[in-house]
Amino acid sequence: MIDLKERAGIAMSVRGQFTEPIADPKVTLGALAFANDLGRMLVRIKAAQQAKPETIRRATLLLAQMMRTSGRFKRGKFSGLKRDERREQRAGGVVERVQVDVIERFALRLIDEWVNDQCMTCDGRGVFRRVPDQPVATVRCLVCAGRGKICVAEERIPFFHGRNGPLVFREHEGCSVCGGMGRVMMAPAASVKGRHICSDCGGTGKRPIDDAARAQALGVTLKEYRRNWSWRFHDMLGLLDAVDGSVSDTMRRQLRE
Repeated sequence: MIDLKERAGIAMSVRGQFTEPIADPKVTLGALAFANDLGRMLVRIKAAQQAKPETIRRATLLLAQMMRTSGRFKRGKFSGLKRDERREQRAGGVVERVQVDVIERFALRLIDEWVNDQCMTCDGRGVFRRVPDQPVATVRCLVCAGRGKICVAEERIPFFHGRNGPLVFREHEGCSVCGGMGRVMMAPAASVKGRHICSDCGGTGKRPIDDAARAQALGVTLKEYRRNWSWRFHDMLGLLDAVDGSVSDTMRRQLRE
């Protein structure tokens, strides 16, 4: 049995002959309608694969509004202006304000990490196939037999006999495999079977934390990120998991009724 959010994603997507059938798409979408706005946006982005710019923008604004109304993030403090710039602004100076404040950049980065949560190196599997490095050797090209050219046309000249019979006209062209060199670089096929743990994610299959990329997305220094923002990422990603879990609970409760 597939997950309820996957059923909602299938109901939202275009149906074809290879689409997995579900009970009733209208009933599933009706149950999803009782969930909160942010939860519906997350299901639309992750389960239905509808990561459109307007959908991501709306989810970003909903998450930013949730953070501001919680009381932790005040608009006056997290406005994208530094202390010196705010002092200059109070003195009557003209200060260039950033287009998007840090809360919205924070929300956009959170949604990106929550949706794309798989390790890019191992594709979420956590392991690699163990293939040792094979030595590369120069061998003769098997297509042209080392001559660097192959015969593409051959015909006999009927009225031009030689000592051993009619002469044969042959048309050659360069070998496309070896490029006319007559030799290629080949490695023997790997015969050792096994696997090893992905070094990027440590076998978890999850996307590793990149502190530098987070700091760049927020527009702050790495030192400031580690002091003020590292724990906020951990807490807010847990909040997104809770919102996603509440969507499943709401859909399950509505489908039972």
